[in-house]
Amino acid sequence: MKNVTMRRCLMGLIVAGMASVCWANSAPTVTGVSASQRTDDSGIVDISYTLSDADGDQCEIQVLVSNDGGSTWTLEPSSGALSGDVGPSISPGLRHITWASKTDLPGVYGTQFRVRVTANDGQAAPPQAGFVFVPITDPGLPGHGPVALEMSKYETTHAQYCQYLNEALADGSIIIRSNYVVYAASDTSYSTPYYYTHETYSDSQISYANGLFTVRSRDGHDMSNHPVARVTGHGASAFAAYYGWRLPTKAEWQAVADYDGSYVYGCGTTIDASKLNYDMNNPLGLTSQPYTTPVGHYPEYGYGLCDMAGNVWEWTSTDEGPHRAFCGGSWWYNANYCQISNFGLDPPNGTRDNIGFRVCR
Repeated sequence: MKNVTMRRCLMGLIVAGMASVCWANSAPTVTGVSASQRTDDSGIVDISYTLSDADGDQCEIQVLVSNDGGSTWTLEPSSGALSGDVGPSISPGLRHITWASKTDLPGVYGTQFRVRVTANDGQAAPPQAGFVFVPITDPGLPGHGPVALEMSKYETTHAQYCQYLNEALADGSIIIRSNYVVYAASDTSYSTPYYYTHETYSDSQISYANGLFTVRSRDGHDMSNHPVARVTGHGASAFAAYYGWRLPTKAEWQAVADYDGSYVYGCGTTIDASKLNYDMNNPLGLTSQPYTTPVGHYPEYGYGLCDMAGNVWEWTSTDEGPHRAFCGGSWWYNANYCQISNFGLDPPNGTRDNIGFRVCR
């Protein structure tokens, strides 16, 4: 990774603990993040940051790397390549990490690398209320190897994505243009939109006004607990990376959905309106699209996940040429499209009122 310039990362992202209760505790902050590569051809990157915590808690420190100027954060350096003030039990103060980048990126060159440092004191309120992760071990699809991860029990909701938008806007990670479309702050060409608000698309359920994103209500229903849509593949990836998570690959998603290998749909071997929201059934009687239902409205299946069939399609991290795969079917599509073996392809810049996502870690 010789000759790579690691410029200063302007945001110090807080990743709070995954506890299910809200503790009387101050969240840690990370500021003054800087990274520079040594000029001795060693490939070692020196990362400096300041960790603050009003309660004096020791924190777990994680490093994430972007190779596209901060638009996405898809690389987590391996533990063997990191040393210094990283990992568990790091006390507040001015801290330093070294990353042997050639270990993780042999022969890779570029000028758009950025570094993000995150802190977790294990006590703060969850970064996203309602997130429940289910541990999964699965033999995987033929030719893809086993799957071992934790996947969100539910699809990501409007409330959760709205919280992300407000946090990311406050710390300068995103901007919203005059057309009410959200972009990464680093995306000066405005080429990779994240999210289209209600002011852009009337079927989007998050509005923006006076510096604040809010979730809409319609037909007497609060849309907060409905799955987010009108989010692009880039916007789904950005949400996941912001909290140190990721999107599942298509192969991972399908392996989890088919449970013991016998499932045809994410809800088992058969399909009907008691199991999922599909085929324009509109179970809530909404007067306009999208005809979504709250996450968890239908029973859990397989490993204990909800809406792996129907409600909204789910973005994955798998790109096939210029397109990105999404799985699961949606409220719009019939039973055939809800089969696990079927998937859709759209440009990752694309947006629909029936594509959302769930995360894993």
